[in-house]
Amino acid sequence: MEVLIFIIVVGALYFGIYKLAKSKNREPFNWILLSLLISPLILIIILACMQKLPKQRKHLSTKRKKRSKS
Repeated sequence: MEVLIFIIVVGALYFGIYKLAKSKNREPFNWILLSLLISPLILIIILACMQKLPKQRKHLSTKRKKRSKS
């Protein structure tokens, strides 16, 4: 029973890191991997203190309009 509670708590911490990183426009999987090395609680505090990044465009399509010859 204790193992099940531990799995639920750890899963909730990783889910919290994922959602918090996503809301701050950061890469959630990088933060989850980092939390395997460092405590998830410390990373949640760090993420909560960080500023939100501006959204990045996933696909930059800079199509230039063709100039019409007159």
